[in-house]
Amino acid sequence: MKRIYLILTKSPTLLSRSIAWLTGEQYTHSSISFSDTIQPMYSSGRKYAFISFPAGLKEEPLDKSFYKYFSNSAMGIYCLDVDDKVYDQAYNYVTTMVEKKYPFNALGLILCWLKIDHPRKNHYFCSEFVANALAAGGIDILKKPNLYHPSDFLKIKGLKCLYIGKVKDAINKHFQ
Repeated sequence: MKRIYLILTKSPTLLSRSIAWLTGEQYTHSSISFSDTIQPMYSSGRKYAFISFPAGLKEEPLDKSFYKYFSNSAMGIYCLDVDDKVYDQAYNYVTTMVEKKYPFNALGLILCWLKIDHPRKNHYFCSEFVANALAAGGIDILKKPNLYHPSDFLKIKGLKCLYIGKVKDAINKHFQ
């Protein structure tokens, strides 16, 4: 058995506060990792710490760039125990997609909030990308990836909570 880690966060940025206000949800961003140190994390997010755009698929380090400046952000770390095949398929999907550096799906984020099902080819917002990665591994994600909110991951069967706290307190820790 291997583990896939889902990392949910909420930062004090204008975009995150706006999403939280519009949705009323606890978390506004999602990432995926394949290591018990949750490093590296992968998601669709901003390139630069202090401006929302440009953004796209990327690795997200906890101790640099965005999270270095927003280390007091709320964080939940969750895991799914999966077999090797599921793990490998999800991992291969993520690393292949991140290499392609597809752009952020800003329109899709708005359509998701409005519950309008309109996927855009090769454009991803954070929870859409993570949901696609899980689906690529064969995990039942319960609804279409382009309609996924970070809080929807909490409804996946078999998900285990490993940590609730601040980003700064998760750096250099192992989550097993």
